[in-house]
Amino acid sequence: MWKETDCQALAGFLNRDWPWAGFALGDLEPAWMAHCEWWREAGSLVLLYDGLSPRLMCHYGDSSGLATILEAVGDQRVWANIHPDHSEAFQSRYKPASCVTMRRMYCERPVGAIGVAEPLNRSHLPEIEELLRQGEWVLFLPEALESGHYYGVRDEGRLIAMAGTHTSSVGYNIGALGSVFTHPDYRGKGLAAISSSHVLASLGRAGIRRVVLNVREDNEVAQRVYERLGFRTHCVYLDGECAKVGGGAE
Repeated sequence: MWKETDCQALAGFLNRDWPWAGFALGDLEPAWMAHCEWWREAGSLVLLYDGLSPRLMCHYGDSSGLATILEAVGDQRVWANIHPDHSEAFQSRYKPASCVTMRRMYCERPVGAIGVAEPLNRSHLPEIEELLRQGEWVLFLPEALESGHYYGVRDEGRLIAMAGTHTSSVGYNIGALGSVFTHPDYRGKGLAAISSSHVLASLGRAGIRRVVLNVREDNEVAQRVYERLGFRTHCVYLDGECAKVGGGAE
């Protein structure tokens, strides 16, 4: 087992299955790479990302070295993305404690902007935070506003819908659509499609053609929105907090 630090080697490995590894490809950018540990053994690669608590764990490749890597990891709890093909090997070392079923979707064709939306940046952070307080939790990383791929929809000057990217990289040709949120009073009007389409068009103008996203498996309305924008399903997987087997933290 060894710690991989060569971004070129990591990109070559991750690109074998970019729809699953899309978020990890974005993590190769210097701003995110500083938070990452990458461990390899045989045909397996495990990412540990310390930007969240507990650390995020994702696995790539096959399962041939997965159990060995997980046995060496000291974290008693992790937040894991559990690929269905690797579930048995993963759960031999970590057991889901609180997980939900998610769908990974991907798109690799140009998407044009529909409707009217405006770019959002750091100066709009108070408005964004106020909007996100109006409903269910969504992952929002304020630092991702620097990407230039955030867009919002307004009604009489009030921000009522938004979408952006969790990560984006021109060099690795990858973007991750996220932070898609519409005020509860304005849902059902197609605003998620409008804001998301502007993000996708912005990524396209930057030369990024490959985009991934996560959506809850029980959110069929959102899935249909993304399908109309050109996204397809890659896999359904478990996402959530997991406890190490025999670690005394279960």
